[in-house]
Amino acid sequence: MTYLPHLSVRNAAEVPDDQPAGPDAGLPRVFDVYERLGHADPTGAWDSFCRAHNWAASFPRASPADGVGDHVPSVRLTEGGRLLSGVWRLPPAYRRARWLALRSAPAGDGRPGECNSLYVVGVGALERSGAVDDEALLIRLRDLYIPAGLTACAAGRELRAKEAEFLWVAVTAMAMGAARHLLETTARLAPEPVSPDSPTAGLGAALDRRREAVRRDLTLAAASGAGAGAATPGIVERVEESHHLVRDVYAAAYQYALPRTQSVHPLESIMTGSAPVLQHARFTTSLLPATGTTS
Repeated sequence: MTYLPHLSVRNAAEVPDDQPAGPDAGLPRVFDVYERLGHADPTGAWDSFCRAHNWAASFPRASPADGVGDHVPSVRLTEGGRLLSGVWRLPPAYRRARWLALRSAPAGDGRPGECNSLYVVGVGALERSGAVDDEALLIRLRDLYIPAGLTACAAGRELRAKEAEFLWVAVTAMAMGAARHLLETTARLAPEPVSPDSPTAGLGAALDRRREAVRRDLTLAAASGAGAGAATPGIVERVEESHHLVRDVYAAAYQYALPRTQSVHPLESIMTGSAPVLQHARFTTSLLPATGTTS
């Protein structure tokens, strides 16, 4: 099926300023601000969010194992993320955890030093790979792929379970803003008028409805006093439904626009820049479950 582009006729909710909203702001404002930032610059929005908020703060941390043979930890940039090699020392707490944060290797990874990157990986995946020496409390890695969206910044404000919904809403908003930007760019690049019956027009309208519905739900929850420490009923489903819709938008844009040219297409840079927030969105409710959830 070929998808045609769609230009959203609605604007994001009016936001007084472009300054990021923190966990102490109401969730409707968090959604408004990060949707707008994601629409304006998906790459910059995600990078600034990670520098301001350490979403991996609650995970056990493994540190580079200096002096263990010649396996000095190293990090190499690769498409969509990083490749980690070397040996890290495990904290005993990792045995009770689902996620583990690997501290930056001494050589750095191409990001500014003050960020002190944390690379997040599932404990189960590490154990299944045979990389864990449980007796010595070491992990030995060779080119372990870490998606860009699972790289956190230790210098940011630490997020805990009570702030899980802030993470969910901010990530969802950035992803939806990026999808809106992608659809509008696709429409501007279209060589022919857009049919109102085109599948991509339907996706654009669905994105508009979803954005309005999410914000309405957040506003109602805020008015009722819900969402303080415990998960607001239904928010996990709303977040995950929104992420599925965003992925549909990206798949449609890719199918429609990218095969039409042999040169580098303008949409490629948008898709590449949006990759970290989309990667994170896939795991966001299980990375930091709120109090009272079973995710």
